[in-house]
Amino acid sequence: MVSQPDCRAAYLRDIQSKTRGVSGYFSNYIPEEIIAAVGFHPLRIIGRYETSSHHGQSLYTPVCSFARDIFAAAESGALSFVSNVIFPNSCDSLKVLQQMWESNLTLPPIYVLLHPIQVDDHSVRYFAQQIKKLADILRNDSGLSFTDSQLADRIQHYNQTRQLLRKLYASPDGKPPFLKGSDRIALVTAGMIMDRDEYNQILQQIMTEGLSAGSAERQAHRRIMVIGPLVDNLELLETIEQCGASIVADDVTNGSRYFGLDVDLEGNLYENMAKRYLRSGPSPTINSDVHDDERFFRRRVTDLNPDGIIFINQKFCEPHVHNYLAKLEILKQMKVNALMLEVEHDRAAVSERDLLRIESFIEMLGEG
Repeated sequence: MVSQPDCRAAYLRDIQSKTRGVSGYFSNYIPEEIIAAVGFHPLRIIGRYETSSHHGQSLYTPVCSFARDIFAAAESGALSFVSNVIFPNSCDSLKVLQQMWESNLTLPPIYVLLHPIQVDDHSVRYFAQQIKKLADILRNDSGLSFTDSQLADRIQHYNQTRQLLRKLYASPDGKPPFLKGSDRIALVTAGMIMDRDEYNQILQQIMTEGLSAGSAERQAHRRIMVIGPLVDNLELLETIEQCGASIVADDVTNGSRYFGLDVDLEGNLYENMAKRYLRSGPSPTINSDVHDDERFFRRRVTDLNPDGIIFINQKFCEPHVHNYLAKLEILKQMKVNALMLEVEHDRAAVSERDLLRIESFIEMLGEG
C-alpha cells in the first residue's frame, strides 16, 4: 500500500511557528489546559506525522505496536519539531518507551506526570501537586508565566470543547446522531492536534449545520459499539460501517473517553483539574472499583441496547486485553455478542482476515 500524504505534519509545522513550541503528550490524563497556559501547543502523540516509513526494531516485540511505532518515529527525527514530551504513569509499554527514550535519545526532552492509579480524595490532592510541578517545569521551558485568571480562561476553552463534543455525540429524541461513528471519532482525533480556538469554531459550525440537516437514516444497520484504546485507523472504522453496521457509541481514548466531565472553575483550579482528569470515566490503566466499573458498563450497555460490540485492541496492549476479558464475561451474561479485533498500530489497511471476521460478525447479528 502506497503511503498517503499526512496533512498533520504540515499543520503542526505551521502551529509551531505561531506558538512557543509544541508539547507532545501520550495520555488523556495529561491536562492540556496547563500546556496551553504556558504558551505551548498541546499535541496528542498519535503517530504518522510524516509520510516516511519507519519500522525501527529497538523495542522488543512484546511492547505494543503503538510504542514501537512512536519510538521508530522519534529515532528517525519525525518528532524533531516537538519541544518536549510528557509521559503519563501508565502501562508497561509506555514505561518501556520512556526508558528507551531516555537511554537512546537526547531530543526532545521528556517529563513524567505521575498520576495516581487509585482514585480517592488523597490521590486527587497528590495529583494536583504533580500538575502544579509540571506547570512550573513547562513555565521554565516556555519562559511564559500565567495567572489563575489566565488559567481559568484556558480551562473554559477546553470545557467548551467537551460540551460541544458531548452535544455532537448526543442522540436527541432517540434519533441517531447526525454524524457517523467513524466521523465522530475522526473529529475528536482532530481536536487532539488542532489549535483550540480554531477547533471550537469548527465544532460549532458542524453543530449548527448538522442540527439543521437532521439525523442520517441508518436505522436498518446493525447498531454497534466499539471499545478500545486509541483507534487512529479510520479505515477500519469505515470498513465496519460499510459492512452494514452503524457505530452508535464508542468507548475509546480518542472518542467518548476524551470529553467526559468539565473542570470546575470555582475553587482551587489544580485540584479541580485533578478531579476531572481522574474521574472523567473508568479506564483500564486506572484501578477503579471493580464493582463500580461493572455497574457503569452494565448500565451503559443496557441504555444503548446495541446489536453487538466490537473490541479494537492494539496487539500486546495488556491493560485492554484484561479489559476485554472482564467485559466479555459481563456481555455473555447480558447475551450481547462481541468481536475482538487485534490490530497493528502502523498498518492502515484492513487485512483480509479482519474484513472476513467483521462481515461474518455483522451478518450473524442480522440473523438474531
